[in-house]
Amino acid sequence: MALKFKVIRECDYMKFVLFGAGLLGKSYYKLLKDKYDIVCFADNNPSKHGTKLLDLIIINPAEIINKNLNVIITSSYYLEIAQQFYAMGIREFYIPNKYGIAELSRIDLNEYGEIKEIPNKVCIIGHYNAGALSKALISYNPYNDMEVVLVKDSKKDSEYFYHYLSSSLVITQGSEHCGNKKSIELWHGFTIKTLYFMSHEKSERSLSISKNEIFNNKTAVCSMSHLYSVFMGYCLRLDFEKFVITGYPRNDMIFKSDGKAALEKLVGPIKQRKILFYAPTYRESLYTNNGNSAAFISDMTGFDEKIFNDFLSENNILFLYKKHTVQLSRKMFNDSNNIIEVTDDMLHANDMDLYEILNGVDGLVSDYSSIIIDFLLTDKPIILTPLDLEEYSSTRGLMMEPYDAWMPGEIALDYNQFQQAVSDSLFGEDKFKKDRERLKRITHKYADGNSSERVLALARELLELDK
Repeated sequence: MALKFKVIRECDYMKFVLFGAGLLGKSYYKLLKDKYDIVCFADNNPSKHGTKLLDLIIINPAEIINKNLNVIITSSYYLEIAQQFYAMGIREFYIPNKYGIAELSRIDLNEYGEIKEIPNKVCIIGHYNAGALSKALISYNPYNDMEVVLVKDSKKDSEYFYHYLSSSLVITQGSEHCGNKKSIELWHGFTIKTLYFMSHEKSERSLSISKNEIFNNKTAVCSMSHLYSVFMGYCLRLDFEKFVITGYPRNDMIFKSDGKAALEKLVGPIKQRKILFYAPTYRESLYTNNGNSAAFISDMTGFDEKIFNDFLSENNILFLYKKHTVQLSRKMFNDSNNIIEVTDDMLHANDMDLYEILNGVDGLVSDYSSIIIDFLLTDKPIILTPLDLEEYSSTRGLMMEPYDAWMPGEIALDYNQFQQAVSDSLFGEDKFKKDRERLKRITHKYADGNSSERVLALARELLELDK
């Protein structure tokens, strides 16, 4: 009879403390408690010390070492906490791999010896490749005397925290907390819809105070134009002096990449003579639910996928589409020779950013996404499909209102209108060229492909490297 041996993991003997006794800590405790021996919480808020959360005592962080506890960071302040740990002499800790999965990554900073801030080092916190602002900063860095490193938010390993700790300035695009380090916030793009204090959504407004605190702690916030600063200033209640107009690094790719070659690397040889790209904003996500979830082209009155496919084939059009990164999984179309979905996995596999393909398409279809404002730099047609405009405006809210007064393109609300708009935009007279130019002038101070250089020049100025 074969003997069965139980595999004993190191963590079976370890006792853990969750650092962060807030909503995120509560959520992670419920996720991790059956797999790890969690004995208490720790928090930097003195008023919580000695109280309980989920029947576990909340301790002062100073007690962690004496109690010989292993720490799991369960707070959005993870970068600041890592810096705090290092000052306390804690070189090893854990961080959840991904929300919803009970797996931890072990961070061990011992291998780097003594970590000190390097005066000319800049750390960029990168995110997904669907319009990330970070890749361009690496690709178009003209300064040889400044060390610029990119770490990915999706891979929070030891190297990630080492580069953060050893940098003198951090560039973020996801409003990460950066403690007392000098920092530049890039954010996600020009806001057509409302954000935070201006939003109608309770879930969005509930984040307003914390986001205001984060942005106020940034050394500078990059802007695309005076209007951008006005909109974001109102949404976040920020002093306008916080903004520096540099333009957006990702838009440099529109000027400098070979979009057609990048597209063919992504989807294979393209035989069609015209390429249309559909990039709607999200309606249902893990974070919010705004507007009508049935508000995409495939939901249009009169839409029939066979008719649409035949139309694309007859007119020699390739229709590419990409769901928003935080959109819940939902199939919009069946892929065919004429319809291809561009996914985050495809972009990651090819180490490519979405904006590297934008100048390779002949037109854009969208609704409320900031990509509309960026695409103005291509001077190519834009088709608008705000199918749930009234509901979206009332549930989320728009900064650019009334919508039709701002948007420089044909608005299509049913399939017949959409098909006609595609024909007119790709093969007819360009009726909205002057409207696009006017909106471009008030949303983009710069249209030259040199925004990365301006952002890095700002970093140099903040680091006083030219003195």
